Amino acid sequence: MTGEIYITELDYTRLCNLINNVKAQKSVELKNLDALGAEIKRAKRIEPKKIAPEFVTMNSEIVMVDMDNKKEMKIKLVYPQDADFKKGFISVLSPLGSALLGYKMGDVISFEVPAGKKKVRIKSIIYQPESHGEFTV
Repeated sequence: MTGEIYITELDYTRLCNLINNVKAQKSVELKNLDALGAEIKRAKRIEPKKIAPEFVTMNSEIVMVDMDNKKEMKIKLVYPQDADFKKGFISVLSPLGSALLGYKMGDVISFEVPAGKKKVRIKSIIYQPESHGEFTV
């Protein structure tokens, strides 16, 4: 991905720990971990209280639009232990999850799927924990 992304200091710390733990367990494809690691490494880190509400942070609920078929999908970006595709809870370790983190409403992002590249647009952010005063979720 290109473009400027922002994550909170808390998300950065938690995600670095997650990556290190998962690498030690070897329970996820390294390609997914490397993609997330690259994204958080280049992200601008800011205090949770200062992140604008239009940015996707951990536990944010968003509406995205598939750029191929224009279909809307509501998802929540979660940690792996909370992932449940049927509920729309997408792990940050998935290609889509790591691609969404740090981008803002209106951004078009692309990510790898088995069939090639996929593009989605972040249509809206329904809920962002930090904008609701939740800084430790």
